[in-house]
Parts: sequence; C-alpha cells; structure tokens
Amino acid sequence: MSSELLPRQTPTLDDTLGAVFLGVIFSCILFGISTLQVYLYYHFYPSDSRLHKFSVAILWILDVLHVALTVSASYRYGVRGFGDLLGLGEVLWEVKLLVAVNVLIILLVQSLYAYRVWVLGGYHHGVLGYLVCGVVLGGFAVGIVLSYATYTVDHFVEIESISWAIYVSFTASTAIDIILSGAMCFYLLKSQGAGRVLNSRIAVLMQYTLSCGVFTSLCSVACLLSFVVAPDTLTFLAMSFILTRLYTNSFMAMLNARPRQRSPDSSGAVVSFTTPSHGQLTSSSVARSASLGRAHGQRSLSVNVHRDVQQLQSASDKYDLEMGSTSPQSSTQVHAYARGW
Repeated sequence: MSSELLPRQTPTLDDTLGAVFLGVIFSCILFGISTLQVYLYYHFYPSDSRLHKFSVAILWILDVLHVALTVSASYRYGVRGFGDLLGLGEVLWEVKLLVAVNVLIILLVQSLYAYRVWVLGGYHHGVLGYLVCGVVLGGFAVGIVLSYATYTVDHFVEIESISWAIYVSFTASTAIDIILSGAMCFYLLKSQGAGRVLNSRIAVLMQYTLSCGVFTSLCSVACLLSFVVAPDTLTFLAMSFILTRLYTNSFMAMLNARPRQRSPDSSGAVVSFTTPSHGQLTSSSVARSASLGRAHGQRSLSVNVHRDVQQLQSASDKYDLEMGSTSPQSSTQVHAYARGW
C-alpha cells in the first residue's frame, strides 16, 4: 500500500467507526418512523391521486435500499475490517451506491414539493413555479455530477479532489429547500380567503412546510460544516445518513398532517355548497343527509343538519387542501368532508 493513500491524520474510533455507528442508529430509528408514516398514509388516505401513492411507494423502496446499504457499510467497516485503520480510508462500493440513492431520494422529495408549487403557481399565474422547477432540475444535475465523481475515488484521502462537488451539492440542497419552502408558503398565503376552516388548513400546511425546510436545511449545513472541519473523518458520512431520513420523514409528515379521509364504505359524507352565479353565498340553512350501512344497506340513518353559512370569498375556486394545492373549478362548488358520525 502506497504511503500517499494514508490519511493525513491518524483516524480514531470516535470520529470514524463511532460516527458511522451513531449515524446508522439514528438512521434506523428515523426509518422506523417513516415506515409507520407510510402505513398511516395508505390507511387514512385511500383517495389520494395515483401520482402520490406511486411516489410514496418508490420513496419507501429507496429508503429500504438506503438503510440496507448503511447497515452493510457499517458492518464492513466495524466488523470485517476491525483493527484495519487503512481499511477505514477505503471508499466501499456501498458508500458509492449510497450517494446515488441519496440523490434519487432527495430529487423525488424535492420534485414532489416542486409539483405542488407548480400547481399553486399556475393558479395564481405566477412565474415562481417555473423558477422552482428549474432550480430542482439544476440540483439534480449537481447530484449526477456528485454521484459520478464519487465513483472515481477509491480512498477517502482522494475525496479532496472532488471536494468542490461536495461543497456545491450540500449548498445547492440547502438553497433548494429554502426556495421550495418560501415559494410554497408564498402561494399558500395568497390562497387565503374569508373562510376560517380554509385559512386554518393553510396555516397548518405553512407550519409543516417551514418546519420541513428548516430541518433539512440545517442538516445539510451540518453535513457541509462537518466535511469542511473534519474531512479526514467519517462524521460527514454519518450526517448524510440522517439527512436522507429527514427528507423522507418531512414529506410523509406533511402528507399525514392533512385531515384524514374515510374509505368509500365508511360513514363519511360529502357536503357540497353550490353558490349563486354572482359567486357569493349568503347566510342560509343547508340540509345534509348521511347514510350509514353496508353494501346491501340493511340499515340507514338520515340526518338533517341546519347551519348558517357565512359569506364565502372566491367561491368559484376549488381549494384542494387535501393535496396541498389550489386549483380553479368551473362548477362553483366548495366541497368539505363530513366526519365524526
């Protein structure tokens, strides 16, 4: 083994195996949480679009692959390579593949966020949606460059030659998260109207959007700082394990933060408020009927509920807050879920 492959500083167990060990533990804990969130998503939101259902499935599969690679890499570093300090400086094939999987997970999550911004931007006739999509595509290009550069190195001491790609990658990830969060909150704020329930849902979505953007951005900055301060250790690698889990959990948390739906044969009902042609609904009483029963309808219960409905603003729009977006509707109806029977 050539002496030039030796690390510039002798690594210790704390900042190599210890860092990887802690990173794997926290990564597995977050994976368990994300798996639970995936189950809750499919259980409580059966009426979501195929795009979101398919995306969540792909995201979970990539998560499983990422966790398997992290466990395999930590096993090879800590068990099979025990006592081999030179082996700690080797970039395993699992680590190289981890970078590619990490890029795919981040791209998928950011693309789903960009899709929501695109829908909101199209409704408000804004150009911010185009800007967000362009930024996400640029981040994907940076990820491809980073994945290719990682496959060209065989030892961590050689990572200095591709440090520029790592700097750009973490910086771009942080910037994209901030832009996505800001754009979504901007359009959600513009979507507020006179309805208290609608504004309440928008406020919840804005809180989750800001929280998710802050968590992922801070973790990206932590990964960048750990690489700048200690490039000869595996601390930045352990931080990247956690970063990937945060992207998955943040997106699933936002999906599950919406009001829960009911299955088609449950007791939920849909209430439609049809507005007059002038786009306003004055105070009136609305009758609602809910039918409870099984497929053959042995029993049924009809409930009439009278309530006063306040004047609605922009009633010609359908606010699809179940998917976190707003879109125009020509039939001038606003739908709400009736639950709790």
